[in-house]
Amino acid sequence: MMNDRTEIDIILPCYNPPPRWEQKVIGKFKEIQSLFSPIDFHLFIVSDGSKRGYEPETVAALEQAIPGIQIIDYRPNRGKGYALRKAVQQTLSEYIIYTDYDFPYTDDSFREVINSLLKGADIVVATRDRSYQKNLPPFRRFLSESSHLCNAIFLRLKIRDTQGGLKGFNQTGKTVFLSTKVNSFLFDTEFIYKGQQKKINIQAVQSRIRDGLTVSDMGFNVLKREMANFLSILFTNDLTQF
Repeated sequence: MMNDRTEIDIILPCYNPPPRWEQKVIGKFKEIQSLFSPIDFHLFIVSDGSKRGYEPETVAALEQAIPGIQIIDYRPNRGKGYALRKAVQQTLSEYIIYTDYDFPYTDDSFREVINSLLKGADIVVATRDRSYQKNLPPFRRFLSESSHLCNAIFLRLKIRDTQGGLKGFNQTGKTVFLSTKVNSFLFDTEFIYKGQQKKINIQAVQSRIRDGLTVSDMGFNVLKREMANFLSILFTNDLTQF
């Protein structure tokens, strides 16, 4: 199934990262390379208008440790959805995976996404188990469960957990992804919604967050913005063309 010609682009959106974040990226990327050695991985990192974290010595360390790495930067900050579309436009490999800079999902989860892509899925969605919900702050848990309900009732999505930070797609999925418009968090939901409307092959794989990772809470201003984005997905998306 995996052969020497398989190439996958990995995209990491990374806005205002913490000190020494590059060491985490370097270590985890090399680990993935060793675990899936028949595959050629290419790494894209998107700064998304960061004000810190991309000092010359940091960029030099990344470029020395990961030959061919592409670091995309622009001004001003536009949001995760915009950042990913910016990188996806520059990808050349047959398959694309995006996740967060700290690679929050287990290696087995990553493997399941790759296997599903190589078996023919157009889009692969890593869905999170119940243990993830239990570890969320109370308000974030409420929002997460509410979003699953809205996805099922209003968007009629077969996959309710659209917000997990690990997804992959092939060239068919790439076309759908580049047709999304939402710049912030709900770009994921818009992506899956459009893919389902187009009746392409979308697969969900059960995934787990690595032990020891924490999830931040969400402010009310973010909630208001994402409610507006949800309504835009529901009422204003033009699904007749890409």
